[in-house]
Amino acid sequence: MMEFAVLLVLLVFSGIFSGSETALIALSMARVEALVKEGRAGAKALFQLKKDPSRMLTTILIGNNLVNIGASALATVMATREFGSAGPGIAVGALTLFILVFGEITPKSLATRYSERISLFVAFPLLLFMRLIYPLVWFFSKFAAWVYHLTGGKSDPTITESELIGMLGYGVEEGAIEHNEQKIIERVFAFNDLKVRDVMTPKGKMFTLDRSLTVAAAIPIVSRERYSRIPLFEGQHDNLTKVLYLRDLLRASASGQLEEQLGDIAHEPLFVSQYQTIDDLFATLRRRNRLFSIVVDEYGDVRGIVTLEDLLEELVGEIYDESDVAPLDVDSLSRDEISVQGSTELRVVEEFFDLELPGKPNDTVSLWILGHTEYIPRESEIFTIDHLEVRIVKASDRSIDQVNIRFLARAPDSEDI
Repeated sequence: MMEFAVLLVLLVFSGIFSGSETALIALSMARVEALVKEGRAGAKALFQLKKDPSRMLTTILIGNNLVNIGASALATVMATREFGSAGPGIAVGALTLFILVFGEITPKSLATRYSERISLFVAFPLLLFMRLIYPLVWFFSKFAAWVYHLTGGKSDPTITESELIGMLGYGVEEGAIEHNEQKIIERVFAFNDLKVRDVMTPKGKMFTLDRSLTVAAAIPIVSRERYSRIPLFEGQHDNLTKVLYLRDLLRASASGQLEEQLGDIAHEPLFVSQYQTIDDLFATLRRRNRLFSIVVDEYGDVRGIVTLEDLLEELVGEIYDESDVAPLDVDSLSRDEISVQGSTELRVVEEFFDLELPGKPNDTVSLWILGHTEYIPRESEIFTIDHLEVRIVKASDRSIDQVNIRFLARAPDSEDI
């Protein structure tokens, strides 16, 4: 009877060690640090275990193997006494079944579901056990490290960006993360992958003024266009030499400097490469205390302009202040249909339909369409792209001018372009 009780205790410990392994591995270090900050019982011991995962795992495996070997030896002795020469076979078969069900499957299933509670419960006893058998833990950890070094010494990352993004999706499904929060976090991950050329306002859409214009001549133009920072050109339109701030123009007007040329009251521009990442540009703008920069290519030719607002819009979406007006190139026809110009940014379509489309957010609708058709479509052409029905309303031989886009509830029978 005593032997049976000991065998039962060994099986219980086998389940505890197996469940502890699964629970501790499933619990992230970030969550452990949060538990420590919350002051949860057992959190500090848990942190001590998790900060050295190799020794933690070695401790659990030593304990698990000791109790399993002990259970096997004891079961063999008991079975041999009862069944003679057939005892070892009976002991192996019966014990294998018991360990599989009660020492592996059941505790690991429970540990997967209650990883946090179980980890906090077993942390202190495991930490104490690790210190009691420290010489064994040290030896096997060093041996494992030596083998690891022989195999190249390079481990896979414990967590990747794609896994984090996938976890966001689960967080939304569970209700722990709002959909808008998910979109912002995903934009943060994509932030350093974008180049300046992906978010800039291209040269063809820039508003510029001649630096030789007088303050008096510029005021009615600027008041009509409503820009707060305007690039100034000298000679050719792409020869940008200064940046005019609206406040300086108003100050000059108020002080009676109406005949002063714009170039005399403007500031030196900040030039940035179109290949610079936008997170680097963000740091540059903050360091230089600038909100506006001119984008150039490798030859020094102007490619466009980019503002701090453009960068922030990559994180939070389109930003409008009290002086902005609704875009004139966008018309909502219904809840599922929108009419846009070919020059409209693709992000406008994405935000209207609350979906993600392939390509860069700053790509135009025309570029998105041409990337699929590979030719300039004619007026009245209708086709399907990314589960959106696209109808060309107005087009010329050189460009796509007006497009109607309708959301399709499910993929149509016709094949997407």
